[in-house]
Amino acid sequence: MKLKVFSLILAVIFVLSACGGKSEPSEEETSEISDEQNEKKIHYIDEDELYDKILGSWAGQAAGVVWGAPTEFNYLKRMIPDDEVPDINSLNLDSVAGQDDLYVEIPFLETMKEYGVDCGLKRLADKFRDSEFPLDHANKIGRENLRGGIEAPMSGHYKYNPHCDDIDWQIESDFLGHIYPGMVNECAARAFEIGHIMNYGDGVYGGVFVAAMHSAAFFADSVDEIITAGISAIPKDTKFRLLLEDVVKWHSEGLSWQENWQNLEEVWGATDRCIWYANSDANIDAKLNAGYILMGLLYGNGDFTESIKISMQCGQDSDCNPSSVGGILGNYYGFKALPEIWTSKINMTGYQFAYTNHTMKSAVELNYVLALEMLELKDFKKDGRVWEIVTDDEILPVPFEQWPDIPSAEVDFQIIDNILSVNANIFDLNGIKTILWDFGDGAADISGNTVHVYEEAGEYDIKCTITNVNDGVFEIEKTIKIEAIKKTTSPDKGNIRNIANSGVPICSDFYPTGSGSKSLEVIRDGKKSGSNTAQYDTYIGYVSKHDDFVGYIFYEEFNIDKIIFTDGMHFDNGGWFADGTLKAQIYKNGGWVDIDCTVTPEYPNANSMNAFGANFREYTFTFDEVKCKGIRLIGIAGGSAGFISIVELEVFGAEAQ
Repeated sequence: MKLKVFSLILAVIFVLSACGGKSEPSEEETSEISDEQNEKKIHYIDEDELYDKILGSWAGQAAGVVWGAPTEFNYLKRMIPDDEVPDINSLNLDSVAGQDDLYVEIPFLETMKEYGVDCGLKRLADKFRDSEFPLDHANKIGRENLRGGIEAPMSGHYKYNPHCDDIDWQIESDFLGHIYPGMVNECAARAFEIGHIMNYGDGVYGGVFVAAMHSAAFFADSVDEIITAGISAIPKDTKFRLLLEDVVKWHSEGLSWQENWQNLEEVWGATDRCIWYANSDANIDAKLNAGYILMGLLYGNGDFTESIKISMQCGQDSDCNPSSVGGILGNYYGFKALPEIWTSKINMTGYQFAYTNHTMKSAVELNYVLALEMLELKDFKKDGRVWEIVTDDEILPVPFEQWPDIPSAEVDFQIIDNILSVNANIFDLNGIKTILWDFGDGAADISGNTVHVYEEAGEYDIKCTITNVNDGVFEIEKTIKIEAIKKTTSPDKGNIRNIANSGVPICSDFYPTGSGSKSLEVIRDGKKSGSNTAQYDTYIGYVSKHDDFVGYIFYEEFNIDKIIFTDGMHFDNGGWFADGTLKAQIYKNGGWVDIDCTVTPEYPNANSMNAFGANFREYTFTFDEVKCKGIRLIGIAGGSAGFISIVELEVFGAEAQ
C-alpha cells in the first residue's frame, strides 16, 4: 500500500548503528542530544482519528490472536503450511474475551486511570501483584516475586526471574504505544521502565520494540517507517537488535519469507534460555518471536490480513505474534480502513474480557482517555478537537542491558522438622560444569535436587554455587531456621517392617501440575491402584531431560534391604524412568550413594509408553543390608514431558542399633 523500497530501512539502521560511541547514552548525553541536536516534527491529529486508530489497534490484536489461537505452540521449529492455516470464516472473535494477550493490558490501564497516566512503577507493579488471572513464564514468576516481597524492577531481574528473556512484555505492551501517539522516545523509555516488572534485557526490549512501533504508527508515512522506529529504539549490539538486523538484511537480499525463516532458525533458533522449555523444540524467547513479528510486517507488503498470516505461519507463539502485527497495522490504518471481514466480526459490547469489568468498547475508551490525558500532560496545543503534537525527529535507543552468560535456576525449599528438601531446576544453554550446595553446618552436596538432615536446631545460611562450562557463576542464598530435632517413635521399633511412615517422603517436584494427586502422602497410603488421582506424578510441563526421584528421608539411621515400587498409570507423554537410568541410592554421611540392586521383574530399558506394560506394576528391589538415613529411586524422567508416576513406595527395614 504505502511501502517504500525497504533497502532504505537497512540504510537508516546501519547509519544509526555507525554513529559511534555507546548505544546507551548517559542522561546528560541524552538530554544534550534531545535539547540541542534532535530536531522536532509537528503532527496534527483529530480526536476522532485518534480514537479510530486505537480502536483499530485493539481490533487488530483481536484478529491476530483469535486467528492464530488454534496453532499456538503446535508448530515448533517448523512453518505452518498454507493448507493448515485456520479458516477466517470459521472464527468467532468473541473468543478474544479469554485471551491474555489483551486482558493483561487492562490492569495497567486501570492503574493509570486511577493514579494518573504518568503514575510510578510501584503503582503499576502493585496492581499487577494483586491480579488474579492465570499467568505463565515471566509474568507468573514476576508476580510471584512481587508477592514474595521482591519489588520492581528486581521482580523481572535475571537473578530472581529465569524467564526474563521470555515474550511476556512483548505481548502486552500495545496499550502503551496508544498513550504516546508519535512520541516514540517517551514511549520507548516508559516501556523500558514498566517492562522490568516481569522481564529484563531482551525480554524488556520486546515490549519496547512493539510499543515504539505503535507510537510511530500514528503518523508514519509507511510501514517501513514504523519498523525503523521500532528497531532504532533498541540499543546497538544487543542480541535483540542483532537479530532484527539479520531479518532486515536477509529481506533486502531478496530472500523469500520462508528462506528468511530458515536463516533465522539456523542462526538464532537455539538461543532460547527459558528454563521450562530447555532443550525442547518450543521457543518463547522474545527476540526470536519479535523476528516473526518483523517478518510479517516486512513481507506482508502492507496488507493487513497477509501480514498477520505470515507472522502466524512462522510458528512458535503463533497467536501472540500475529496479534502484535494486527495491532500495529490496525493502529496504522485505523478501524474504518480495516477489511470488513475483520471489522464485521468485532463485538464491542457483547462480552467482558476475562477477569475484568471491561468490554471491548470500554477498554478502547479507557485507552483513548489516557492518550488524551498524556497529550494534556505534555501541554500540546489544541484547536477544537485537533491536537498539535511536537515530537523528536531522531529516535534514541533505550539503555543497554543483557542477561550475562550465567546459569539460571528455579529453587523450591521445603522444611519438615529437621529435614530440608531442595528442588532445583537448573539450566544453561552451554551446559553446567558444577553444582555445590553448602548447607551451613559443614555439609555439602553436588546434586541439583537434594535433601539434608540437620543434627542440631538453629539458623543456617544455605548457599548454592552453580558454574557453567564458560565459568559463569550463579549463586543462590537462603537463611533457614530449624526449630527442633525429631526422632523416630514406633511401637514396632527394632522389628523389620515397612518403614515408609517413619520419615518424610521426598520427590524431585513439590508442586506438580498434572492430573495426579498433589499430595506426596499418596505414595505411602497403602493403596496400590485406582484412578490417576491415587498416584503422584512429577509432571510440571514440557521441560528439559532431567533426573526425577522419589523416596524417604528418616530422622535416624535404619538398616534397609528391600524396596517395593509400584508405578502409576502411563501416558503418551511420560510416567516412567527412561532408558535404563533407574537406580537406587541411600543417604549416608550427608550425601547420596548408589547401591547395587536386583530388580524383579526387570525394569524396562526404554522410553515409550508401550514398553512399560500394564499400569500399577510392582518392582521389587533387593540388596545387601545397608545402614542409612534415607533411600530413593532416581533416573531420567521419561516421555516428551519428562515425568514419573508413583502409586506406592514401600521400604523395608528396622532401626539401626
